[in-house]
Amino acid sequence: MTGVYNNSPQPPGLRSHTPESVTAAFEAWAHKHRAALDAIVANVDLSDPKTVTFENVMRPELEFENEKYSHNLRFYQHVSANSGLRDTTRKMEKRYLDILTDMNMREDVFCARDALYHQSGLATSRKQDPARFITEDIAKNAGFEDVESAVALEEEWKAAISRGLGLPSQSQRDRFKQIQKRLEIIKSEFKNSHATDNGCNWFTRAELDGMDNDAIDQLAKGTGENEGKHKVTFDPSHYDIFLKTVRNPEARKRMWIAMENKCPENVPLFQEAMLLRDEAARLLGYPDHATLKVESRMAKTPTAVNNLLDDLRNRLAPLAAKELNQLLEAKKTDCEARNLPFDGGFYYWDWAFYVSQVYKQEHDLDNKKIAEYFPIDSAITGMLRLFGELFGIVFVRLSAEDLERISPTHVAEDVMYHTDTIMFSVWNDEFEGNNFLGYLYIDAHPREGKYRHTANFQLELGHQKADNTRFYPSSALVCNFPAPTKDKPSLLDHEHVVDLFHELGHGIHGLVSRTRFSRHHGTAGKRDFVEAPSQMLEHWTWRAEYIQRISKHYQTGEQMPDDIAERIAASRHILKALSSLWQLSLAIFDMEVHSPKSRTELENMDFTRRYNELRNELTGMKGREALGEPRTHGHGNLQHLFSDYDAGLYSYHWSSTYSYDMFYSAFARDPMDKSQGHRYRHMVLEKGASQDEMFILEEFLGRKPTIDALFKELGPIESVDTPSLKKSSFAERGPVIEEGPSSEERPTVEERPILEGSPSVGGDLTVDGGPSSEGGQVVGGRDIEAGPSTEGGPVVEPTSPRERIRYRMRHIAAHFKRNRK
Repeated sequence: MTGVYNNSPQPPGLRSHTPESVTAAFEAWAHKHRAALDAIVANVDLSDPKTVTFENVMRPELEFENEKYSHNLRFYQHVSANSGLRDTTRKMEKRYLDILTDMNMREDVFCARDALYHQSGLATSRKQDPARFITEDIAKNAGFEDVESAVALEEEWKAAISRGLGLPSQSQRDRFKQIQKRLEIIKSEFKNSHATDNGCNWFTRAELDGMDNDAIDQLAKGTGENEGKHKVTFDPSHYDIFLKTVRNPEARKRMWIAMENKCPENVPLFQEAMLLRDEAARLLGYPDHATLKVESRMAKTPTAVNNLLDDLRNRLAPLAAKELNQLLEAKKTDCEARNLPFDGGFYYWDWAFYVSQVYKQEHDLDNKKIAEYFPIDSAITGMLRLFGELFGIVFVRLSAEDLERISPTHVAEDVMYHTDTIMFSVWNDEFEGNNFLGYLYIDAHPREGKYRHTANFQLELGHQKADNTRFYPSSALVCNFPAPTKDKPSLLDHEHVVDLFHELGHGIHGLVSRTRFSRHHGTAGKRDFVEAPSQMLEHWTWRAEYIQRISKHYQTGEQMPDDIAERIAASRHILKALSSLWQLSLAIFDMEVHSPKSRTELENMDFTRRYNELRNELTGMKGREALGEPRTHGHGNLQHLFSDYDAGLYSYHWSSTYSYDMFYSAFARDPMDKSQGHRYRHMVLEKGASQDEMFILEEFLGRKPTIDALFKELGPIESVDTPSLKKSSFAERGPVIEEGPSSEERPTVEERPILEGSPSVGGDLTVDGGPSSEGGQVVGGRDIEAGPSTEGGPVVEPTSPRERIRYRMRHIAAHFKRNRK
């Protein structure tokens, strides 16, 4: 690491905590948080309006948050190799969230904020115009220094109302608080069941027929009663490749059922949580939990969500039926060739295997051969260089010597939470001013106790410090690609490349964001928007030119041939309708269980039956119940419903409409247009959640968003499918859903949705490795000929305020309604 990028103004955070230091830190957080709230109450005299100011009412807690999110201790539970540290972090987080529930229900703090909200005029402007954005004029007229401060107060006031602080009687408030405490316990237990699950199956070598020898060699060998067998776990690096490649249908069935039925203790917890959420929503005066949750998102109403889901279902069903017939034919042919019985049914454990067969037959693509062109070091370097050039960013890979020099303790290991990780310092390029941006970690390999899927974690959140200098963020891409073998580096198939680009989208969002308060930093926005920036980066992985650009054969160093890259690009929509409907069944189930027609309907709902019925109805595939066996309880795997995606699984469909719109508006003609890249970076990514996301989106597009870009890409029948459901890591697993932040905490983690047991298409799983001996490698940030331009997609003259309001409340629903005519 040399020259202008040599001296970071801020050292990386220490990653050398112990169970004792984590315990002390969580206890200090609780003490400081109480002190901040006490300061608010002490400084505000409700009889004296002069004391009801932003500095007195909001600043103490915002400054506490800035300090707290300078150290993401929650991260250890997902990645630490130390089981004691993982367990301690989970335990302390659970304790802190219980304390936080009490602090969030403080009526004295709410009274101070309620007074400021009404005194400032924000309450009046919202009452006059419930769909208004907080603009600079509104913030200024209300006496705020900037828009972000006004946004912070309004979101805090709304959150307090949703926590029951506006309930009229003390008994209601007490019951609401009791419900919230129990829900936090359920959420913790539900997620902990998955985090600590060590389930597996044992198979003989014969039962593993079809699986790659390199993959088999990495499986643990059994002893005792499992002598001569191989251990296949539920980790994606085992489970996915097993279902894709193992030829024995009974072995695949056994593995699929085991995955579906893991964590049976979560089934009663799921039912209890649905009933408690419904009760809490009704206490607040809402008809159901979905209405409460969706109100604060982009969609605004369950009706708008259901219109989207219904439209998707209707558009995709005819094509999905054709795809299912195609898969049935492939299965029939295979069964006849191998003299296996064929009963005319297509089962969930058939999906991954026959999708892979069709993928090879239709597009002449061998995933194993494709992976040879994506050794992970080359893929990462190519990816960072690509987006460094587009957004004006330089990524400098740090050597052991670099880490030792910049570590606060001068010990390299103290800033690396695990030796498998590689680390970059991230900078603006020369055109952007060569300023420091933060740190990026990439953690590629599975290991015992590590988070099992692919996710982005924000380790530290950027913000403006009290002395007006910046605190810089750190971001980690946590992946689970198989380790290198003895004679090959870790190799990525194209599906993994898509995953990597997606998570980098979250990482860049966090690194370039510049907000005053950590609560608004980077990916802290609305769930049905925040996926759009990461989904958008996936578009580059489906263009032959950029597939080639990041490719490099691990033996020859040659780029991928044109014809292979073009066939990969052409395979983007293979079997997409059926896989999307599988994903859609989960989103519909989520909305159904969170918006029953009555309390009685919810109390009588058979969640296991409904979960399976919806999946069967939408896909036409069959589960074990079709064979006279008990239904599986896959809803016990829906971790997202306990990680702030409750009534929110629609978000990935919804946000993809924005992703397509932004890509086609700014990048479709020239994906490497630097002026558009810089414009997108500064107008969208940099804002984080400091302004309303619809306002940010409309400012960038120069108009209201539409779904026209989806039609252009996919055609009228398939127009509302989404990239993250087309080629994500969904396919051959069951509903994983990566854990996100608790609704009671400001977001520190933003992760890609992976629904265990739901589908994706194509691609075998494999990947690469840890720190390289090479240091100081600079990637990204090539010469920029031109600065940001105001030219973008089509610009429409601004409409009247009343038209903006009407559109904001129903813009997507209206488009879908027109398109059905």
